[in-house]
Amino acid sequence: MADAASQPFAVGSVAIPLILPIVGYLSADVRVMFTVHLLLGAFWFGTAVLGAVVLGPVMGSLSEEANAEFAEGFVPKMNLLMEPVSVGVIGSGIGLASMMGLLASPTPSLWAALVLAIALLVLGFGPLHKFTAGMFDEIAAEETDHERLSALNKKYGMLSMIELLLMVAIVATMSGLRWGF
Repeated sequence: MADAASQPFAVGSVAIPLILPIVGYLSADVRVMFTVHLLLGAFWFGTAVLGAVVLGPVMGSLSEEANAEFAEGFVPKMNLLMEPVSVGVIGSGIGLASMMGLLASPTPSLWAALVLAIALLVLGFGPLHKFTAGMFDEIAAEETDHERLSALNKKYGMLSMIELLLMVAIVATMSGLRWGF
C-alpha cells in the first residue's frame, strides 16, 4: 500500500501526525499543544466531512471504471493517512488534558470525550480499515470485481457517516470542557 501511495507520502503521512503531538507535549507549552490538537483535529474532521458528504456520493455515481481509477489513487493514501491522524488527534487531546490538569479531576465532558475517542479508534482501526483494505485489495487485483468494490465503498460511506456523527459529538464535548461541564 505504501508503494501505491508513494514512499514519501507514506512516510510523511505516518510520521507527521505522530511526531507533532510528541513535539507539542515536549514543548511544555499548552498553547503549542492546543494548536497541534486543533490542527490535527480540524484535518481529521474536515476529511471526515469531505469523505462522507462529498467523495462517497461522487464515487457512488461514477462508472465502474472511473470509480476503480479514482479509488486506485485515493484509497491507499487515505488508508495510510487517517489512522495516524486519528492517533495523533487523540494522543494530543490526552496530552493537552494532562497539561491543563483536567485528568486530575475529570468532568463528565472529559469522560464523554474519552469514550467517543475510543469509539472512533475502534471504528477507524476496525471496520473502516477492513473496508479500505478490501477496496485496495480489489483495486490491486488483476480482475477487479466492480460489484464487490462498489459494495465495500457503500459500506465505507455508511460508516463514514457514523464516524462524522461521533466527531460532531466529540466537538460538543470539547465545548462542554471549555465551559466546565
